Amino acid sequence: MDSPLSGLAWLDRNKERPDSTADWLRRLATGDIELTHEACHSLEPWRAAAHLRELLISCGVLPAVDKRICSLERWLIGHLADIPDPDHAQVIRRFTTWEVLPRLRTSSQKKPITPAARRHAADQVKQATAFLIWLAARDHTLGTCGQTGIDA
Repeated sequence: MDSPLSGLAWLDRNKERPDSTADWLRRLATGDIELTHEACHSLEPWRAAAHLRELLISCGVLPAVDKRICSLERWLIGHLADIPDPDHAQVIRRFTTWEVLPRLRTSSQKKPITPAARRHAADQVKQATAFLIWLAARDHTLGTCGQTGIDA
C-alpha cells in the first residue's frame, strides 16, 4: 500500500461496527465470509468492498479480475432483486451468465474493459428486462412471442 498510515486509518474507522472493514477482515479470517470475488459482491458499502478487493488482488490473495466486470456482477445482484417476476429474473440471469458476461470476459483477455463497454453490457441487460416486461403487458412470454412481437 502506497500510504500505510492512511490504510491503517481506513481499517480503524468504525472498527466496532458490523460490516466495517476491520469486521470484514475478521470474518474473512474466520471463514464467515468466503475469500472469493463473489462474496465481495455482497459487501456494503460497495466502494469500501471494491477497495478491499483491490488490496486483496494486489497482495495475490484473490486472483486478478477486471474491475468493470466485477462492477457489472455487483450491479446485477441488485438488478435481479428488483425484477418482480421470478421467471423474468431467471431469464435475465441466464442471459447475463451465458451471453453478456462471457463476451466481456473474452474481451478483457485482450484489453481492460472500458467504462463504455461496461455501460453497454448493463444496457443490454436493462433492455432485455424491459422487453420481458413489455411482453408480459401484452400477455406474451418469450415462448409465445412471434416475429411480429419482436418487430414491434
